[in-house]
Parts: sequence; C-alpha cells; structure tokens
Amino acid sequence: MSALTRATLYIAVLFLPGLAKAPVVYAQGAEATDRDRAVHLLQRATYGPRPQDIEQVLTVGIADWLDWQLHPERITDAALAPLLDRIPVVSMSLPELLGQYPPSQVLRSVRELAQGTSLSESERRTLRRELGEHSPRRILDGLATARITRAVHSERQLQEMMTTFWFDHFNVFWGKDATRSLVPDYERSAIRPHVFGKFEDMVLATAQHPAMLFYLDNFQSAAPDSSLQARERREANNRRMRRMPAQDRARSLQRIQQQQNGRRAGLNENYARELMELHTLGVDGGYTQADVIDVARILTGWTFGEQGSRMQMRQARASYEDGRLVLPEIDYDEAYQFRFRAEVHDAGEKTVMGHVFEAGGGQEEGVELIRMLAHHPSTARHVATQLATRFVADDPSTALVDHLAEVFLATSGDLREVTRALFTSAEFYDPAVMANRVKSPFLLVTSTLRMTYGRTANTRALMELLGSLGEAPYLAEPPTGYPETSEQWASGGAMLTRMNFATSYVTGQLRGVGPDGNRLFREMGNRDGEFLPDLVDALLPGADASELIAVIREDLQANPPEGERGSRVRTLSLILGSPEFQSH
Repeated sequence: MSALTRATLYIAVLFLPGLAKAPVVYAQGAEATDRDRAVHLLQRATYGPRPQDIEQVLTVGIADWLDWQLHPERITDAALAPLLDRIPVVSMSLPELLGQYPPSQVLRSVRELAQGTSLSESERRTLRRELGEHSPRRILDGLATARITRAVHSERQLQEMMTTFWFDHFNVFWGKDATRSLVPDYERSAIRPHVFGKFEDMVLATAQHPAMLFYLDNFQSAAPDSSLQARERREANNRRMRRMPAQDRARSLQRIQQQQNGRRAGLNENYARELMELHTLGVDGGYTQADVIDVARILTGWTFGEQGSRMQMRQARASYEDGRLVLPEIDYDEAYQFRFRAEVHDAGEKTVMGHVFEAGGGQEEGVELIRMLAHHPSTARHVATQLATRFVADDPSTALVDHLAEVFLATSGDLREVTRALFTSAEFYDPAVMANRVKSPFLLVTSTLRMTYGRTANTRALMELLGSLGEAPYLAEPPTGYPETSEQWASGGAMLTRMNFATSYVTGQLRGVGPDGNRLFREMGNRDGEFLPDLVDALLPGADASELIAVIREDLQANPPEGERGSRVRTLSLILGSPEFQSH
C-alpha cells in the first residue's frame, strides 16, 4: 500500500460507521493538565484555539477568561469593525433593507416589467440586471458573510458561539418569503442582545418579532369563528352595515374582503406547539394538546403591521423611467412592527398547565404566559439538556443537566450565569468528553479559517460548501434548527466533501478563500523546534498526533513534493483533513 493511500485511509477512518476516530489526548485514567483544560475550553467555547488564545487562558486563568468573554461589551473588537463595515446588511435598518431589497410582492412587478413588451430588449436586460442587484439573495450573502467573519475574526468568541446556538434554538428559516428581509433584524434585536441576559426576555423578543410571527404563522392566528366574541363582533358589524347606504355598504364589504385576502381565519397552533416543545418546556415538559390549544388562543392577535400596509405592498408597482428602475415608496417600518389586534384575540377563559387565565385578557396574558413558561422547571431542564448536549456530550450526564437546571432556576434564567456554570463544571472538564466530538460543518470551516488566518473574500463558495455538508447558515428549514449532537455530522456521505475541502482550501482551488501561508509559516519559523511537529502543535493543540506525524513523514518521503512550498501545502492539507482536526 502506498503512503499516500495510507494517509488517505487514515483521514477517512473518522467517518467509517462504528470506527469514528477521536484523537487520544490522555492515557486511561490520566489527569488533565491546565493546558489540556485551556485547550478543551477553547475548542468548545470558540471557533478555534490559536496559540495566542491558549497562552491568554493560561496567563489569566479559566475563570477570569470566562468572565471576560461573558461581558462582551468590555472587549475591544477593533479589528472586526472595519470588516463588518464592508457588509451593509449588518447595519441596515429594516426600512433601509427593504428599500434596497424589496419583498417578493414588489419584485414581482419588476419581473413583469422585465418580461413585458413595452420596453426594448436593451431596457429589459437592464431591468434583469437591476433585479439581480435588488435580489433578497444578497441579504443571505451578507448575513452569511457576517456570521463567518465574526466567527473567524471576532475577539468576542463566546458571544458569537452562543448567538449561533440560540439562533438555532429559536430558529427561523431565511427562505420563507417575508423572513428573507426580517432575519437580519431578528438576529440583531431578538437574539444577540439576550444571549447573556434573562431567558424570558429572549423568549418574549422572539415571540413578538415579525420573523417568528411569520415563520410559524402566528400572525394569521385569530379567535375561532365559533367563539362568543367572534359571533358578537360579526353581529355588531352586520347591524352597522345594515344602516349604511347601499353604495357605502358595497365598499365596506369589498374592504373587508381585501383585508381577509391572504389570511386564513381561525386558530393556528404552529407557534404555540413549538413555543412549548422547542423553545421552553421540551417535548416531555408535562403539557397536553389541550394546553397547546389554549396557548394558541392566548396568542391570537399577536401579529405585525397594518392590513393597509400589506395591501400597499401587494398593490405596489415598480416603473421604468428615464432609463432607470424606480421602486415604489412604501412605509416598511409600519408594515413590520409588532402589533396586538384586540379584534381577533380570543378573550375567553383559558387554562394552561393548571394556570387559569381569566376571561377578558388581552396582550398582557400572552406576556404572562411567556413568563410562566420561561421560569418553569421543565424549561430549566430542557435548556440545560440542550446546552450540555451541544457543548459537552451527545448523552450528557444527569449530574451536569441537574446542575445547570438548578442554576437556571436559582438565577431566574440568567443565561450569563448558566453559561458560566456550564464552562466551569467538573463534568465539562472530564477527560472522557474531551476531543470526542466531530466538528459541525460550520465549526470545521470557521476553525480552519481562524487557525490558518484564512481569507474570506468569497463567502458564496463557503456557503455552497456548507450547503453540501448540511449546515448552511440561516437555511435550516425546520423549527428545530441544526442538530446539537455530534453524531449527526459523522456520516460517510460527508467524508469526501470534508477531505476535498481541506485540499481545495490549501491549494487555492476555492477562489478568494485560502490560508495566509506566509503568516502561518512565519510563526513556525519563530519556533526553535522542527517545522512539522510545530505546525501540528499549533493546529492540533492537545492531540496525540504522533501517528499522524508518522503518516505525513512517510507520505512526503514516498511522494516527494516539488520544492518547499509543495511540501508545506501537502502537509497542511493532510493536517486539516485529519481525524484530529475534524474533532474537538
């Protein structure tokens, strides 16, 4: 067997069913050193432990480093700011965003113009080009670029890690029509500010955000027509209309029909079910189908915008004047503001998990409900289990889950303290859980970039790669988001793509994406040791990589590359494609 084949098989072992290879960090029963613990913390709480990060944790200690990261407002992130300035989507307000990338209702009129016969072929080509410039796909490109850029370059690593975690917890799918425009503000205002705040504040912020209201259809949910309130409302409207002149009555009927266009009347349970099953209590949280129905009734009337502004968007028409596209002026700020509509709210009595909500309530009973769910013991356990699964082990210990749940309840859902408890727990630093997880695709790509000082000029190529690996940012369609478990990513189907990524990245086959080899190898030159072990130590800190080093040396001897650069390129690609780098 050739050395190259041996190297390839060594890398492939990670993905063989039943033979998942995790790097051996400790001998059986060995105690973890301070450096081992520092590396493990950085492997799980950041997007890649660079040598300077390890030294920082060792210098200040785990507790102080964690406290620093848990207060991101204290961290100067000067290097990140100019990079984000190049991504306009990050800072655009919702009206600005929609003015530049209009919703589908408005873009439809542009397409109709481009396909019409009243314009010349040259004008139609111009319109098609402008249509691309205003495409919502550019929002996704900007969002993905910002997430990758923050993961790779931000000093606020824990905040970035937890923002991604909580976005998955309260997932919305970018590809569902109106959410395309709403996701930037959703992440910026409903998720990011609360990752180290109170859990109930995040639940309420997501519940009232138009992105969630649209994604899980609660903006359509109205009191059932069979309710006493609905009957009384209809009868009052009928009496009022009978007193109208015939012409006014006809106009009023037409207006009512227009307002109901596109909205299915009646109760919608989608959000109520996910609020309880995914966001708070968990699937075994002790609620019943009757509770789901009454939660949905409590949240009727939670919607956004005015019917008039939605009608304005449906009727808006773009035009082509003096050789340029003119988009209609629409009050987008008004169209996507949270609004409670009392006229479609079910004001009857409800009971949720034994708690009675008396008849006559309005928006405040929805807030009361969310606070009740956010502080429930089942919620504490559900959140604790998800955190432990994502950051410790696919099957976390009962002791760890109990500990995190206790902290959650004792601090009224203070996520800063729950996160601190997670990363300071004895269970987190158990040698049995160290380096035993396969990196998710996003972590694999961003840790590769972060640890090799990579360029990110072409994030579209990275999005395509992440899509093929099953974790493209913002494109998880189900409410569950992307998986927390490591096992999900250790499939044979991903093996070739992961291996090809390492090679393509190092050899420059991904246009605009690649390592800063000069910086990386210059740092190796500043060390006194041998080049290969030093590079392995920098990229695989804490791992027992003696077997990998032997394989690489054998490969370089049996198939000598052309020159020093060729040797470095092959060495780097074998390290980045190795089981040791694929694990954390």
